[in-house]
Amino acid sequence: MNVVLSTLNSKFIHSSLALRYLKAYGKAHGQAYDIVEYTINMPVLHILSDITERNIDVLGFACYIWNIEMTLHVVDMVKAVRPDIKIILGGPEVSFTADEILERCSAVDYVVQGEGEEAFYHLITALSDNRDGLEEPIAGVRGRHISGALMGSTTTVEVKDLSTIPFPYVEEDMVDLEHKIIYYESSRGCPFSCQYCLSGNKNTVRFFPQERTFKELQWFIDHNVKQVKFVDRTFNCAPAHHRPLMEFIKNADTDTNFHLEMEPELMTEWETNILCETPPGRIQIEVGVQSTHKKTLDAINRYNDWPYIQAAIRPIIEAGRTHVHMDLIVGLPHEDKARFGKSFNDLFSLQPHALQIGFLKLLKGSGVRRMDEYQYVSDPLAPYEVLSTHVLSYEDVRFLKHFEDVFERFYNSERFRTVFSYIGAKLINGPVDAFTYFVEMTEAWLAAGHHKVNLKDIDQIEFLYRFFLDRNDMIAAELLQYDTLVSYRGKIRSEAVGLPKQTKELLQEGEAFWRNEELASQYIPNYTFKEWRKIRQQYVEMPMSEETANVLGIKNIQDEPFTVVIDVNKEVPPFIRPYVES
Repeated sequence: MNVVLSTLNSKFIHSSLALRYLKAYGKAHGQAYDIVEYTINMPVLHILSDITERNIDVLGFACYIWNIEMTLHVVDMVKAVRPDIKIILGGPEVSFTADEILERCSAVDYVVQGEGEEAFYHLITALSDNRDGLEEPIAGVRGRHISGALMGSTTTVEVKDLSTIPFPYVEEDMVDLEHKIIYYESSRGCPFSCQYCLSGNKNTVRFFPQERTFKELQWFIDHNVKQVKFVDRTFNCAPAHHRPLMEFIKNADTDTNFHLEMEPELMTEWETNILCETPPGRIQIEVGVQSTHKKTLDAINRYNDWPYIQAAIRPIIEAGRTHVHMDLIVGLPHEDKARFGKSFNDLFSLQPHALQIGFLKLLKGSGVRRMDEYQYVSDPLAPYEVLSTHVLSYEDVRFLKHFEDVFERFYNSERFRTVFSYIGAKLINGPVDAFTYFVEMTEAWLAAGHHKVNLKDIDQIEFLYRFFLDRNDMIAAELLQYDTLVSYRGKIRSEAVGLPKQTKELLQEGEAFWRNEELASQYIPNYTFKEWRKIRQQYVEMPMSEETANVLGIKNIQDEPFTVVIDVNKEVPPFIRPYVES
């Protein structure tokens, strides 16, 4: 049988770990499957054309909230033009609603519920033997009998012994995945039971063998993988498991970055210390706080000790070696706009590298979907995002969507790290709190109509510059100039933000300095004067206030007006160009 596994990824850089697990398990048991991945941004007819060019007997799709509607569209069209192809769906978006999916979409023949490695293999075995896999039920497999009746298993299955699942990557993957994110897991399940999530439904965690995990991580390192993103729901849930792995990652000789999702309540001094000591850029962590409101946390069966979380996370951020990404969710029970603002301020006070604002999704199979007392109104189609709650109006949700967009563009982009570090320090101790500040920024953004048009980077920078000037914050305006120069390597210039194009004439005002190699090398190690073009590409001279220079840590600040040299490659820190007579 010709079996093809597929999915619609949300972006080109994403890849499917699930499909590779199925393929590896099938291969280990004598079955061969092909993998072909698409994205939700591709035209449906192009996907259909590519599928129908292949000789396919069985076509399987991995289904998630971001692709379910388009997947059902694709399989309807495939079945219409290739009715003999057996279509199998799997993944979290269909595992808890198999009958609903089978009744809604007549093109679907089978649904694999839960972890599919064993169930899918047994189903393909049955089909290869001309059995339907329904009259003799296969655990986890639900389907449409030839009579039209829905038959088979109604259970969502797990693979009890993860050691039976082979490593999902092979050599040829490294060519296909060279520019994509590599996903990996060392455990499955979650010890918690948060009601907005599917991972904690059984409150159990299973682990892949540790020695095997060491070898697989080394395999990624040997193949110079740029980033390995662990999909373990709670990476740090078992010290005997995760601590040796973190030690291994810390001590490895590699440039590979490892992304870990960690539960802050389970972080001890040991985890904090290792993340403060690990080589810069080696590890990044995602910390899901979701809310700091106890009443909200109680409702969703989650516990957060905010002072404890602060004590664990703050030193990691301040050490600057580990990238820290923190999460909040809009739309949780009992959290209105003002109380969400308090949660936002709490997390912002730590100045994480990224603070992601998500919106509650009423996932099928999640506990929160059954909580009628909170009067949820949500999109009936995936991803089932909340539109209003018992304490949060649709108008508030709509505004917070714009708030999230503005915050994502400016703070989370990390292109303006210097200016927002300065602003953050002011907001933490100032009369205006962080939530109010970004609310006012969002209101200015909406008033300018920017939410209705696609803006270029320079347009967004000009908006931010005007916003700072309107607040008479000249330090922020000058720091924005600095961030723009180094983030875009001097390629974005605009008179509207005080960054005119660098010209030979401007540089020649300091020509005596640039031609004095002995003097210039005191500021720029191994400096040699070659040509103006090279200097113009890397160095920008600009006036700057003493206050801004202090924020940037510039030394030898003079009383009279001075010129600061900015290296757009950040190879040397900014410095005041000394005056040299021609």
